[in-house]
Amino acid sequence: MLGKELVVYLVPADVVGRYSFNEKKHCLGGQVYKLHASSHINIESDDIVVVGVESANSIQNPNMIREILWGLSAIPYSRGKIIDAGNISANLSIANQLNAIKHISSTLAEGKVNLLLIGGGQEFIVEVYNAWKQHESLLRLAIIDRKIDIDDNPEDFHANNFANLLIDEPYEQLIDLSFLGVQGYFTSSQAIRKVFERKHETIRLGNLRGNIGDVEPELYDSHIVSFDFSAMRACDAPSAECPTPNGLYAEEACILARYAGVGQNNHFFGLSGFNAKSTIDELTAMLAAQVLWHYIEGVSHRKILDPRKNLPYNKKYVVSTDIENVDLTFYKNELENKWWFEVPVANKGKVLRDKILVRCSPSDYISASHKDIPDKWLRWYKKAQTI
Repeated sequence: MLGKELVVYLVPADVVGRYSFNEKKHCLGGQVYKLHASSHINIESDDIVVVGVESANSIQNPNMIREILWGLSAIPYSRGKIIDAGNISANLSIANQLNAIKHISSTLAEGKVNLLLIGGGQEFIVEVYNAWKQHESLLRLAIIDRKIDIDDNPEDFHANNFANLLIDEPYEQLIDLSFLGVQGYFTSSQAIRKVFERKHETIRLGNLRGNIGDVEPELYDSHIVSFDFSAMRACDAPSAECPTPNGLYAEEACILARYAGVGQNNHFFGLSGFNAKSTIDELTAMLAAQVLWHYIEGVSHRKILDPRKNLPYNKKYVVSTDIENVDLTFYKNELENKWWFEVPVANKGKVLRDKILVRCSPSDYISASHKDIPDKWLRWYKKAQTI
């Protein structure tokens, strides 16, 4: 039983939601199963398992966010269960907390279960990735943050340089790594160049704003999504760990979380970088709860789409190029108004049995139809030739 394997690493989260609708049955908390109350719960694929990470100085209090989250409106979720598995104790060292995340992630990855992580440093995503790569290849990972956490000291490991351990991963394991909402004045040119050289993606805050729909394909495709609240502007999240006057608006944060939830590949969403320890932090805790609510609501609307199936609403478009023996193949699901392109692979080995399918925007097809090869397609094509 997966439940019995998880409780070894977790302590109960004794939280009573603020039930704003008077009756618990109308609130999200009314549909949540408590793992420690009945560890015999059968955790299955499509379930959402919620895990918090306590901090020794109580700066990050996942229970404060839970209290608000469970009081928000109920979400019809027929695909599976929402299970509160408790918290990783603050009595553990950071190393032991990381080890707990690795084992929890590995257990859930084996069963293709969704993990929702509240708290901890953003470096925890490395152990989530290490667990998932044992069970799946060609992983896609998206990081929402104000900066790219890469430095020149690969020997050290902390929240400000964890991406050092991800950026050079072989494409067969980590095919795509996206950094979203990056603010240039917090990010070194060396870090941006490193991401560019590895043919991964950086989307700056200015490019995201006003074109937030263009980010949807990145999050839709990602297996793992990490959201650092330092990406928020201080007006909307005054108790983010690193408050700054510029950043994502609250509405944008909720939209991005929902994009991740809807994504059919996604199995992990982590929220870090917030301070929530007292009533002073109420606004930030409320926003964090709303972001998590939108992720769960997105999962409830998740659909498994295969645009290559011969169905009336799936359309295929082939665009010729100047590259020898290479045409650009696009697919559109007209019911969902979603686009993909195919990426040919030089050598189909054990890792890859088919062409890579990548979500894209309508503008990518429009560019291709005007004989202008989209940057995103070209970036993926170069990576695919090395697999």
